[in-house]
Amino acid sequence: MTDAGAIVERSQRAVDYVTSCCSTIGAFQGTSEVHRYLKETAAEMATAKPSIVLPDRYIEHVAYALHMAASNRFTSPPAAIAAVYLATRFEFYFRVLSGKLNGDGTWVSPAAQQTTRSAINDSRLARNRVSSVSLAYKIMKLNQSQSIVQHFTALDNALYATPTTVVGPMTVADLGDRIEFGRHAVGHGHWGDMSAETLFYGLMTSLVFYNAG
Repeated sequence: MTDAGAIVERSQRAVDYVTSCCSTIGAFQGTSEVHRYLKETAAEMATAKPSIVLPDRYIEHVAYALHMAASNRFTSPPAAIAAVYLATRFEFYFRVLSGKLNGDGTWVSPAAQQTTRSAINDSRLARNRVSSVSLAYKIMKLNQSQSIVQHFTALDNALYATPTTVVGPMTVADLGDRIEFGRHAVGHGHWGDMSAETLFYGLMTSLVFYNAG
């Protein structure tokens, strides 16, 4: 999609759907309108040119998973499978979008690492590689000039002005924490089904697609 006005409109719809339909972790309160939106996004993505965030031999698989999410009930087995794949993509997105990390989590330069350590107080930043989706999200958010960061910041302000506690216990204070919580639960086998988050991950993927350039 190249029309700037359409990108803004599609992005705002994704933000509105997340806040109105997916504000609670593990719950969806909406209509089939969200499925239609995601199916449209998947179709656009399937014919889009690869980018640094959605490269070749990558973007087509994300589009397929997004189509699965859009074409099935959000608690169905296909939705559960789509959710897992979509959830595991975000660490790569956040790393690349940060401008400070390479796709594998290594720093693009010592200067980028030092700048980040000056802005975020986290001992893990002293390592050669960032291996946390939540931390990668916080690094990405340092660049507030990006439209995608502005959308994510608006969602954080709307959903997590007051952090919430989930099982573990774990505190979820932003979208990165939410994704990390779900990824850990399903990645370690504790959850066999994260389908209730499928549409949330689909909408987040849409925001990446429309704003990553």
